Amino acid sequence: MKRLASLNIFIAFSLFTLCLPLSATPHNDFDAALQMLADFTPYLYNQYQEISDKNSKGEPLATFKGENTFGNNEQGVRHNADLSMICAFLCKYAKGKVTLPQQVSWERLEQMGNRTLIYAYSTHKANRLYPCKNNQYWGSVSNADHSWESSLWAMSVAYSAFFQWDRLTAEQRQYVYHLLKAECNYELERSIPTGYQGDTKAEENGWECNVLAATLGLFPNDELAPQWFDRLRAFAINSYSHPFDKDDQTVIDPDYDQKTIADFYVGANLYDDYTLQNHNYFHTSYQNVVAQELGEAALALKLFQNALYQKERWTTNALMHNVGFVMDEVLYSLALSDGELAMPNGNDWSLFLYDQITSYSTVSCFLRDPYALLLEQQALQQIGKRQKTTTDGSWLLRPDVGARRMGVEAHRVMMTWLMHHLLPTDDITPATWNQFLSQYGETSYYPDQDVITASSAERFTCFSWSKGLKSYTGYFAPNNVVHNNIVVPFRANNTGNFIGWYEVAGKKTDATDVRHSIVWSDSNSYIISGTLETNEHTLRDHYLLFASHHNLVLYFDIVKAIADCTINSERGGLLAISTDPFTKVERTLATTNAQQTLNAQLSTINAQYINIDNCIGVLARTDRANNTMAFGDQQNNNSILTSRLYPIYSDKPQSVSIGDRVNSRLVAYYSNVSTSQLEALNSQCAAINNLPRGWKGYQVKDTDGATYLIIFNTVEPIVNKLKMDGLLQTYNPTLSIVVTLIDGKIEVLPIQ
Repeated sequence: MKRLASLNIFIAFSLFTLCLPLSATPHNDFDAALQMLADFTPYLYNQYQEISDKNSKGEPLATFKGENTFGNNEQGVRHNADLSMICAFLCKYAKGKVTLPQQVSWERLEQMGNRTLIYAYSTHKANRLYPCKNNQYWGSVSNADHSWESSLWAMSVAYSAFFQWDRLTAEQRQYVYHLLKAECNYELERSIPTGYQGDTKAEENGWECNVLAATLGLFPNDELAPQWFDRLRAFAINSYSHPFDKDDQTVIDPDYDQKTIADFYVGANLYDDYTLQNHNYFHTSYQNVVAQELGEAALALKLFQNALYQKERWTTNALMHNVGFVMDEVLYSLALSDGELAMPNGNDWSLFLYDQITSYSTVSCFLRDPYALLLEQQALQQIGKRQKTTTDGSWLLRPDVGARRMGVEAHRVMMTWLMHHLLPTDDITPATWNQFLSQYGETSYYPDQDVITASSAERFTCFSWSKGLKSYTGYFAPNNVVHNNIVVPFRANNTGNFIGWYEVAGKKTDATDVRHSIVWSDSNSYIISGTLETNEHTLRDHYLLFASHHNLVLYFDIVKAIADCTINSERGGLLAISTDPFTKVERTLATTNAQQTLNAQLSTINAQYINIDNCIGVLARTDRANNTMAFGDQQNNNSILTSRLYPIYSDKPQSVSIGDRVNSRLVAYYSNVSTSQLEALNSQCAAINNLPRGWKGYQVKDTDGATYLIIFNTVEPIVNKLKMDGLLQTYNPTLSIVVTLIDGKIEVLPIQ
């Protein structure tokens, strides 16, 4: 019923929006996106490069410099198409609405958009008016002569052409037509790929929709248009395709034909739990970008046809297929208070981009969703804030793929504005953050990815046993827009945040999963446990992570030697901390009678607790009488300068023998706490005395006053019931967690 309801909502809305005026003005401050794009123009000026010769028709040429300027691959073509589109867009929509930087003129922007468009269509295989370097051309013209991803670049060429359509000659429009027709005819010949393990084809099928939709929008009366339309629907159904689709008899476009979802279904690109993998792990950027692509295709169909022909010959509900479900089942459970999407496994491109904004726009504009509208507004503010860290209007410092990244971010900001221009959301009241948490904050587990998440009023937290790219890591983020990105998603050495690592002489720093489980969970709380073998199977780490229903995130482990070795350093309880111009260059660390600044150099301090910026609180206890913490180790972590806090640290060599206990470690993490609050919590974190032989325990407090007991041993069976009853009576805990470790197996029993 939920699947059908989502489709019907879009059908109703698609009919409604036919009557909306194209000149409607958006609300909710989305015009700020226009000014951001205007502020981006100095970067465009700096990247722009005119070419001394002309194409074979005598037309002037220019391109934007990038990783492979004049190349015929993604590094040479994609950014040029995107940046050409931005120039043309600004000239069409932003005049009179923005203030251009002093050195930028509208005439120059118009020329830049035009000449880079000419270069784009001249260098395509369908036209061959001017070669890329090495006498090559780009694009796809047949199944025997195609380029991966060229349809995505062609879509940006189509948008650039549309924005300057009235200024193009009839011949220039024909060159655009030849380019797009070739790309679409290739789509008719090729197969539709599927498969979700490691390398989903969801994103690729989404961008194939873009060029088909853009071509139908510009040339709806072409004799091949009906074939392109059927292919568009097929790629759309097989973007966020789910195994359930195989038997789904829902008619997609009842006013056009009787074809069903099942008729177009080829195979799944989503796992059963609606997640996907790309780059060999659960990657939230790829999880969301499909919604953006489908939204941009739907936008092109509506915008181009209405503007050029004053009617929509081609319209389809297929483009919103499963978009609502992916948001509802996956992405909303990963959304943070500033509009960022949590990354349980980290990321392999620039962090804190907020480039999911157009996925939110798709859902807020096309599916009329107030939760997406909330996140979209927050993300737009963060994009603007990050842009202000640069001097030329570029979107971020230290971009991972240079001009491509700048083009992609500008592309998405532009599409967000266009969606609100075409489909304004004045009639929607954005959800509040409390409403969002009430709907989506509960504990969520994704079995196909082995990822658990939970949000409370104080914090978001997650942990992942990543499949494919093996990694055992998690993190938390305060539910606080100002401090949301203090902690950075981070993985290294097969672990990362929380677990950290040991360095052992002569051994690699690695980790292998032995066993793990979710021991207990409720509405927004969970307990997980597991065993890792690390450093080429010389150490065994038995760990537990407890996320309370309120604020506390508690990490505990017992580490034993399973081979004779020398431990050179211990870096436990890790938190990766952003020390970047976008977030905060220096972090203030406060502890007992001390206040320091977190910076690039690794520094140590003897302390049981530490507070970061009067927000993040960390308590630590170990077998050692005096605990040492360390902070520093700053590195560029995917375009964000990131330092590391090690709540448990040692650089003193330690020789251990097989069977020795290396350490037992307890780390408690809190969000939105002051130093004085943390000091009180530290004083209330007490060791439990009079336990049976081999047992050890602590009392830990949460910021809401709840008391938790964690009691563990390494040698004996579970403590007898009478002794446990006595402990519960003495401490009156909110929750008691009993951990027993016998013969290498960890067992966790939560006792209410």
